[in-house]
Amino acid sequence: MNSPTEILSPSPFSNPPSDVFPMTEASLDLSLPISALLRAATAAAHQSAETSAGAKGLLAGRLPREEYTKFLFILWHLYDTLETALDTHSSHPAISPIYNPTILRRTDALSADIAFFLGTTSSDPTVWQKDPLYTSFLPFPAPVQVYLSRISSIAASPTEVHRLVAHAYVRYLGDLSGGQFIKRIVAKAYNLEDGEGTSFFDFARLGGPAGGDHAASGDILKLKAWFREGMDAGVRDDAEKRAV
Repeated sequence: MNSPTEILSPSPFSNPPSDVFPMTEASLDLSLPISALLRAATAAAHQSAETSAGAKGLLAGRLPREEYTKFLFILWHLYDTLETALDTHSSHPAISPIYNPTILRRTDALSADIAFFLGTTSSDPTVWQKDPLYTSFLPFPAPVQVYLSRISSIAASPTEVHRLVAHAYVRYLGDLSGGQFIKRIVAKAYNLEDGEGTSFFDFARLGGPAGGDHAASGDILKLKAWFREGMDAGVRDDAEKRAV
């Protein structure tokens, strides 16, 4: 059986990004938009994650229910940290074009999914964080703590705020892409019905009302295009492209 750390390896936790992906200065074509640069820069990490033991277990639907719940614990903390940072800097020129919490925010959905898997009566984090499965998982693995600390450090530094774009890109574009496929695997693996336990994978439609219909495949493509266009509009300076 996979250990919790292995199970979490489909996410960035096993090798937390320092906002500098494996591209050298010489290989950067700064005439390209930041969305294209990040796609190229994260390709190797994406491939590595897909072939990790944790990803294989997740994609095969073999993760024990408790281990998947632990995965959700860490995702909740990641998004809580990231989305708090994005809220704080929502008016920053690099952040404002991609800031749309009505559509993108994942924290509340993750809390609802965690409450479902734990069988608690409330999705309030102060309630489910008292559950023995959660408390027994503390402290989180060191790489997770480093990753969360890094996001908080960026958010606290006025000269580094634009680097949050890279973290938002890795998370939200992943959720809008492979996450939709993983939703079906999770639902089948744990015999979930009527959307229970998979709220994390559901997005609202772009331009639609809060709490409206979930985005279908065509809507997802529009969301991804909107996000990339926002990134490209917010990060245009060569120096910022290098830093992100």
